[in-house]
Amino acid sequence: MNDRPYSPIQDPRVNAVLARLQGARQRPAGGGPRGSFNSRDPHAYAEQGFSIHSEQGELIYLLCRGLRATRMAEFATSVGMSTLYFAAAIRDNGGGTVIGSEIVPAKVETAKRNLAEAGLADYAEIREGDARKTLRDLGGPVRLRSDRRLAG
Repeated sequence: MNDRPYSPIQDPRVNAVLARLQGARQRPAGGGPRGSFNSRDPHAYAEQGFSIHSEQGELIYLLCRGLRATRMAEFATSVGMSTLYFAAAIRDNGGGTVIGSEIVPAKVETAKRNLAEAGLADYAEIREGDARKTLRDLGGPVRLRSDRRLAG
């Protein structure tokens, strides 16, 4: 059941994973890289996902649908929250791929599990490593690029 009935995504599997991730949101003590903890090492936050909020994800979904996007690139996939919105839009646009990059191996595995649970694994490729290297060659043009650090 979609607990956000006005959401543009009506797939119950996708919505169940999104609801679980939103319910499990946690920030590290000290606020993370922009707070008082001050560590810029992404491995220091392996247990936290710095994810977008539902409203932001729904906007991503609608923009991707409106652009009829079939290939997208995402910098800093984290646990895959925004990737789920991208992949759902790509699927609903008729197919394609979102290419994500994440430097923390544990987050790569979590993102892949979340995509599989939502039934969207076939629409996403998560590359492990530094995005400056992993996204250097996207194998062709992309319609949209995302840097979740800009999401808020």
